Amino acid sequence: MIEAHLSAPPSAPVRTCIVTGEVGSPERMIRFVVGPEGDVVPDLARRLPGRGMWVLAERVVVEQAVARKLFAKASRSAAKAAADLPERVGRLLLERVLQDLARARRAGRAVAGFVRVEQMIGRKNAGLLIVAADADGDGLAKLSATGLPLERLGDAAALGGVFGREQAVYVAVAHDDRSGQFIQRIAGGAARWRRYSLNGAG
Repeated sequence: MIEAHLSAPPSAPVRTCIVTGEVGSPERMIRFVVGPEGDVVPDLARRLPGRGMWVLAERVVVEQAVARKLFAKASRSAAKAAADLPERVGRLLLERVLQDLARARRAGRAVAGFVRVEQMIGRKNAGLLIVAADADGDGLAKLSATGLPLERLGDAAALGGVFGREQAVYVAVAHDDRSGQFIQRIAGGAARWRRYSLNGAG
């Protein structure tokens, strides 16, 4: 479902979606540029050179941009958008969050496995819970009942890869000591990936 309204503080920068005409903050959109070979490239970090083309961070909207050849129209060029661009954007969004989660693990701020997650919660160190997108059952119910922020992210294999194991269904990230960078980045990235994945045509 395409969100009807995207709000941003009056002083915040805003961008316009080339598909829907919606105006919103850059955080609610995905920037694309035309690469050297004329191909459309997603710029999730918003750092690549070139004129940016902005699309709501929803898979169905990216699919519309590809199908209607709106990148070529917006760039006033023969820009080519690959048919698998919407899927590639989803993979990149997931990879970015998993990289942040891996940094938290290396810093000793993230654990996997229900027992270790429970232990972190028991010590009151947990600030964010992550579960595989298809998780259900008693484990999920118990974690949901803690009242801690909880995000779904990827599948068990994707989460397991972060922790050097075959699968991981439950993950906890510790409270940040200072900047809050792990909690904010991981929670925000997971929510962005989930929103993009849910708003798909299929």
